[in-house]
Amino acid sequence: MIKKLFNPYIFIAGGASLFIGLAVILATSIIGHFSNIHFPDVLSAKVSPGFPLHFCIAQNLINWIITSLIMYLIAAPFSKTTVRIIDIAGTFALARAPYLIAATIGFFPALQNFGQYILWKTMKQGNPMIMSPGSITLAIFLIIIMLLLTIWMVTLMYNGFKISANLKEPKSALLFVTGLVLSIIATLIINNQLYHILIHTS
Repeated sequence: MIKKLFNPYIFIAGGASLFIGLAVILATSIIGHFSNIHFPDVLSAKVSPGFPLHFCIAQNLINWIITSLIMYLIAAPFSKTTVRIIDIAGTFALARAPYLIAATIGFFPALQNFGQYILWKTMKQGNPMIMSPGSITLAIFLIIIMLLLTIWMVTLMYNGFKISANLKEPKSALLFVTGLVLSIIATLIINNQLYHILIHTS
């Protein structure tokens, strides 16, 4: 069971993982639209209400496509076998499954209120916010869950990368970290441009 959770690619890969992964990305986008959770780069998950559904879908697709492309371009020259783009794309789409759970966390008001509470308490920004100890505890618990989901997703991404690229450690780890850093930067820049386009056209 543990192996299926952290390395499902032993059982499912290629076209099947791509199909399931795309369904996961679409579902994550829809849930995130209603729960006010969005994903400004390949790893981040933030509370930010008011984004239209098409923006949420585009953002998640950009995170997946850009990361898959970067990982493919990094893996191909160093692998002794042929790296198939469909394998990289499929495993990285399926790897985003933990963020389907992350998207539901936005339905808890405590998470959004906690952000406003911290801003008010530390920097006196925004409206005065009072939270009960129970709400603060819940918000911290949800943040920890988000962190664990991120770790789970990165683990899935790494295992998918290692299998799809047929690379061994430590080479696979070094290339993956390089690709992940580049992916974070690239997706953040592109999604930021997408945000400005949305602002100017709305």
